[in-house]
Amino acid sequence: MHARLTTLMLDPDRLGEAITQLESDEIPRFKQIDGFKGFTLLVDRDSGKTTAVSFWESEAAMRESEQAVQPSRQRAAETGGAAGEPTVERFEVALDTMA
Repeated sequence: MHARLTTLMLDPDRLGEAITQLESDEIPRFKQIDGFKGFTLLVDRDSGKTTAVSFWESEAAMRESEQAVQPSRQRAAETGGAAGEPTVERFEVALDTMA
């Protein structure tokens, strides 16, 4: 399994709106992409720092999803009033204990 981490600094006052938009609009789109395994969103409500972790069946599936998910990053940044561009990192998942 592989994971893509996207970090954004959002306006803390707009976090709720960004989370709602992600849950209602973006996650259903992700579920339609081949190889998608799951999604976790970590937030610091005081600073507005968010880290989204998407999980993919394989490195190939993660790479093939890049174009499909890129617009979602832009929408999240706009909805949440991001200060700057998102940073994106990619990893192999070496250990996962979530059922």
